[in-house]
Amino acid sequence: MVSCALLYNFTGKKAEMTKMVCMMMNIRFKSVGQEDYHQPLGALLGMEDVPLKEAKADNAPMAEEMLLLHGFGADKLQKFLTALQRVGVGRIDLKAMLTENNRTWSGLDLYEELCKERDAFKQMEEEKRKQKQQAEDKK
Repeated sequence: MVSCALLYNFTGKKAEMTKMVCMMMNIRFKSVGQEDYHQPLGALLGMEDVPLKEAKADNAPMAEEMLLLHGFGADKLQKFLTALQRVGVGRIDLKAMLTENNRTWSGLDLYEELCKERDAFKQMEEEKRKQKQQAEDKK
């Protein structure tokens, strides 16, 4: 299976370095423009059973980068993420793998879901921190 990456809202040096890592690792990539944020993920990856939707010019913008990966085994995924760090891409908070469940989602749907998940994890971490602090205060 060919490894593919969809790059949403990547600009400047971060876009250049991410694309360079993709090329070095023989990973197909596509920079997804705002005009295609509503398109199904599977369609953007060329899956014949997931059709493209009619063009739409008024998609909402994304406030940060999002990376969707497909066709990565655990080893290749780890090497890819390590390579991104080594070349100075920095942290990409919103990352996902293509699944049976999300292949028909739009980029905007995935973006919203990843933001919700991140917020939920932050809230859980904050609760853990508060509980730990309360336990220490009782000592």
